Amino acid sequence: MKFPVDETTLTSWSSLLGLTEDQTAATLRHIEETLRLGYAHRPTALRLLTFDEVTAGMDIDELALMFLTSGLRVAGHHEAAHAIEMRVFIAQFKPPRQSD
Repeated sequence: MKFPVDETTLTSWSSLLGLTEDQTAATLRHIEETLRLGYAHRPTALRLLTFDEVTAGMDIDELALMFLTSGLRVAGHHEAAHAIEMRVFIAQFKPPRQSD
């Protein structure tokens, strides 16, 4: 799978999380497995598209969030990963902020 970041970015993210090369590889494998699971259960409207076509629209922010939460779990910080996921989940249901 082609991720929407270069090797330098992945190395930087891994360093920030304190991941080894093996842990980084495991994190990327987990992300791809998660996306493939979603692909296997894609809506009927997307049935004619390949995995690469469906995932081609992934942006760097989406990958960054997945890498952060998966990387934290690989590094043994399950509670931190869960806390981030809950913040993102809750933020989806908050009404937009009104400007004064």
